[in-house]
Amino acid sequence: MSKQANNNEKVEQFKMFVRSHPGLIDHVKNGDQSWQDVFTEWNLLGEDHEQWGKYIERKIGVASKKAKKKTNSVNDLSVGELLNMFKNLDIEEVRDYVSQFSSAVTGIQDVLSQFQSKGPTRPPMNSHPFNQYFKD
Repeated sequence: MSKQANNNEKVEQFKMFVRSHPGLIDHVKNGDQSWQDVFTEWNLLGEDHEQWGKYIERKIGVASKKAKKKTNSVNDLSVGELLNMFKNLDIEEVRDYVSQFSSAVTGIQDVLSQFQSKGPTRPPMNSHPFNQYFKD
């Protein structure tokens, strides 16, 4: 068997090993070790070494569990729950917010229009000293 075929076989065996030890994925993603380091250790120690036992199950951190719960709760909103949220809105309060927003936009437009109306000014053509030479 050639050396490259042997290397490919080793890589495939390592992939199968990682699939059976999903905790290694989290271990590498956390930056604890690189894939090269894990492969080297696996190659030297073998897959039956006691070190690999802790990676058989995937460890999900508390923060990622909370994030998954939060994501699921946002995705699980039903149409009825959305309608209830809209029913509880105070229309007068919404009108006040829209009015304040509208007046803010109007103020910004006024300031912008003042800057745009000033624009760059050019001196009149008659004041240019070379105009006297080109008169018709």
